[in-house]
Amino acid sequence: MKLATISVALSLLISAAALAQTPAAIAAPSSTASQAEPETLTAGVSSGGTRISGWFLAPTVGTTIFGDRLNYTPGLRGGIYLNKRFAIGVTAQALVNSTTKVENDQVQNCGSYGGLLLQYLWRSDQLVHGTLETTIGDGRFCAVGSADAGACATKEFLVFEPAATIELNIAKHVRLSSGVGYRFAVAGSGDGPSSRDMSSLLVRSGLIFGSF
Repeated sequence: MKLATISVALSLLISAAALAQTPAAIAAPSSTASQAEPETLTAGVSSGGTRISGWFLAPTVGTTIFGDRLNYTPGLRGGIYLNKRFAIGVTAQALVNSTTKVENDQVQNCGSYGGLLLQYLWRSDQLVHGTLETTIGDGRFCAVGSADAGACATKEFLVFEPAATIELNIAKHVRLSSGVGYRFAVAGSGDGPSSRDMSSLLVRSGLIFGSF
């Protein structure tokens, strides 16, 4: 009799223990299913969405060959940062050389170009980091001036200008940039340099002010 009672008691204890462990066993697969998704190239963008992370305004100066002459290219660029990885903005810069004249209604051997700026930043929070960029736009160059008419025969051209730069974080809102690129130009009709004469290597430096 005692043996039977002990057997029944042990059976009840074993059943109770099994029932107590059942929820944990059932819950185990759900913890496995809730593991983080694998990392992808677009994970950073898709999880947080595209957001404006800052802005910039950058005066620049550079040198390039344009029309078989060494030209200086003072300019200005500005735009916004997206997710601290990308930048979109506009650029404008002049083309001047030793023969440039802008006086007494006479303008010759000078020009300007600019357009849309697209940029990718690599580890921009580090002290020294790099960027890849391109400018897509157009410009005009005055090759022949007319003092009497106060006009200049301009030649229009299209521009595609990729470049690589190195940036140094000087202060919280100031960066120094320096880089090289190449200007691919397609010249229009009229007097002045050809597409080949307008296409050339360029070197550019500048200060970048903004919120990064």
